Amino acid sequence: MSHPQSLATFTPEYPADSLEFFPFDENKKRLLIGTYKLIESTDGTSSPKDAQRRIGRIHVCDVVEEDEESVVSIVERQRIETSAIFDIKWSYNKVSGKELVGVACASGEISVYHATNGNSSSNNDGVDGMDGAGVLSHLCTAQDAGDLENTTMCCSLDWSNRLAAENTPQIATSQSDGTVRILGFAEARVETLQRWQAHDLEAWITGFDYWNTSVVYSGGDDARLKAWDMRMDPALPILNSRHHSAGVCSIQSNFHRQHLLATGGYDETVCVWDTRSMRRPLAEHSVGGGVWRLKWHPQDPSLLLVAAMYNGFHVLKVDAAIDSDQSVAATSIRQISSFMDHESIAYGADWCQTHDGGKSGWLVGSSSFYDRSVHLWRQE
Repeated sequence: MSHPQSLATFTPEYPADSLEFFPFDENKKRLLIGTYKLIESTDGTSSPKDAQRRIGRIHVCDVVEEDEESVVSIVERQRIETSAIFDIKWSYNKVSGKELVGVACASGEISVYHATNGNSSSNNDGVDGMDGAGVLSHLCTAQDAGDLENTTMCCSLDWSNRLAAENTPQIATSQSDGTVRILGFAEARVETLQRWQAHDLEAWITGFDYWNTSVVYSGGDDARLKAWDMRMDPALPILNSRHHSAGVCSIQSNFHRQHLLATGGYDETVCVWDTRSMRRPLAEHSVGGGVWRLKWHPQDPSLLLVAAMYNGFHVLKVDAAIDSDQSVAATSIRQISSFMDHESIAYGADWCQTHDGGKSGWLVGSSSFYDRSVHLWRQE
């Protein structure tokens, strides 16, 4: 098993809990870093509702590589003030020609930004030396219409258009009150299409089945993994699994291989499922820490990146034998790499979406919370 070394670091002012690489421009390695800061009132004059304030930032950074010396650095290009951030997800297909990214905030909002060729938003602070290309600009925001007092947090989001371009994609979000929402995006607006009580406790994660986007998965602090068919009554899940023994925090459909789904949670276990038979997982693997994020590799359908909270970051090799009828005959999981340089809770992780063939190893970004640390490293 390999233990990669850190190539570069970045330290935001607030704790870092999410990280996403830019998926469109093959000539630039750009990443977004989301942060989360809890500010508590100490003067005793605030009401309980106002006693805590959650703030955050999006940092837009470039990975700069000096070929001659193999030196890598993280250069900040822009920062955007927001509510505290729980999750960031790109739309991996352009929408009406726009490159869009969604941000899930502790205020309960889902905000959508698009990449532009310049600054156009008053809450964007440029950074000296910014070249002006690929800067994010705010497009629209949707508040949870069912939360009249703005007390719930938006914990995660996912886009429906991973495999197919759509001009009116849907966005699934999960909320801290256990609800899941389906939102429609059209003409620079986001509106709620459906909202239902999915879990008894916090709904930490939701994600589409990328091969059948009528199906949405969700995971909650009630240790339930559920699936919902949007063509049916959303009050009735088509799956209600108790296989995980603690809160389910991460879900991602494999966008290379149909019917493969990865899940993980506070029970420190990564499970890989055949979505046609969800009575038990095909294989499972303990990573020694709660599983907060799972990311399938951009090109290799067998590699899975894991943010394991109190036990660093890992890369798993998921070996699946596929029969002629495309059914999964057998699956095994083995851990092939671990990155342990972070000194706090491992939350954010992503693969760089492009690869320089002349470089050894695939670039990975990871972020951790209380030490406010972002690292770049390579999976050999």
